[in-house]
Formats: sequence, structure tokens, C-alpha cells
Amino acid sequence: MRQKNWLAPKPVGGRNYGDNMPDANTRIDSLKEDIREIGCSVLDLQAKAETHDTKLDQVLAALGAHEARFDAVDGQLNTYEGRFDHIDTQLTTHEGRFDHIDGQLNTHEARFDAVDTQLTTYEARFDHIDTQLNEILSRLPAAPA
Repeated sequence: MRQKNWLAPKPVGGRNYGDNMPDANTRIDSLKEDIREIGCSVLDLQAKAETHDTKLDQVLAALGAHEARFDAVDGQLNTYEGRFDHIDTQLTTHEGRFDHIDGQLNTHEARFDAVDTQLTTYEARFDHIDTQLNEILSRLPAAPA
């Protein structure tokens, strides 16, 4: 594919040339007016760009402040997380102790249940002995008065 040479001389012609060509001074004045309008547009755009740049700086400053706040909150959350981990460890230790105490209490309860069973057995035996003694005493002659 062949490239165009933009710097090569171009043929002059068209509807605005020859008899239809406006007066050179009129054309120059028109071009000057166009250049002034372009200059004003450029100045307007520069002013708008500066305004947007200022707004952007403000947004970036606010963003930086928010980022600093988020970093501070993140630091606090890390501190709290550490504290909660420590509390969780302590609670786990206490839970282990309570489980150990619960086991000891279950052992003592089982022992007391065994003692209670033995006492019930002894009570039945004593009731039987009491019944036998009452029977024996009822068979004995009455004591002289």
C-alpha cells in the first residue's frame, strides 16, 4: 500500500478559486476571526481544565483522608482481633477447666450414687433385723412387775 505524502504540493482549484475567490483581505480577516475564536475556545478549555484539575486535587485529598481513616480503622480492627483471639484463648482454657471439673463432679456423683445404693441396702437389712428383733421380743414372756 502506498502512503500519501502530506508535504507534497497540492493542486490549487475548486469552487473558491478563480472568479469565485473572495477578496484576500476579507479572507485574511475571516481567518483572523477564526483564529481568535479558536484562541478563546482554547482559553475556555484551559480554564475548565484548571477547574477540573482543582476539583481533582480536592477529590484526591479527600480520598487520601478517607484512606488514612480506613487505615486507622483497619489498625483498630487488627488490635481488636488480637484482643478477641486472646479472649478466645482464655475462654477455651476456662472451658477446659470447667470440663475437667464437670468430669470430677460426675465421678463424685457416681460415688454418691454407689454410697446411696449401699445405704439403701443397709436400711433394708436393718429393717429386716428390726422386724426379726420385734418378732423375738414378742415371743419373750412379759417381765415380772
